[in-house]
Parts: sequence; structure tokens; C-alpha cells
Amino acid sequence: MKRLLLLLILCPLLLVSVRPAGACPMCSEAVANAAKEESETDNTPAAYNQSIYLMVGVPYAAFGVLGLLVYRGLKKNAEYLAKNREVGNTAPV
Repeated sequence: MKRLLLLLILCPLLLVSVRPAGACPMCSEAVANAAKEESETDNTPAAYNQSIYLMVGVPYAAFGVLGLLVYRGLKKNAEYLAKNREVGNTAPV
């Protein structure tokens, strides 16, 4: 109960005290330079965006594949145990 009360008190305080994060110096400089030059060949801001999407997306994809493999393994294990029980064999668990 004390933890819940502490959580209810601290969460609004943390949300109020958080300030927005600024861009890293490389990103903000690249966007500023691209806006000044207006050249069609400078793809630096788009490249930064794509690299950020890649860095965010790869862990989700990896965990998704890992979760799928675990799910399939558990499903095959359950089928194997059910088949052995029908036959009358006792498989070690």
C-alpha cells in the first residue's frame, strides 16, 4: 500500500519535472545546414531519420523473432507431450 501511495505521488512529480530533449549537435547542425543550402543532393537529414528508425526498429524485430521462436518451440513441445501421453509413453518432463 505504501508503494502504491509513493508511486501515485512520485509519478506526477516526475512528469512535471521532465523537460523536452533537444536534438544532438550533429542532427541539429545537419538540419540547419540543409535548410540554408536547399540543395537537392543533400540527403543528410533524411539519412539521420532513417538511421534512427533503423536503430529503434531492429530491437523490436529481434525480440519479435525471438518470441516467435520461443512460441513455436513451446507449441511443438506441447504437441510432443500430448502425442506421448496418447501412446502411453511417459516422457520425462
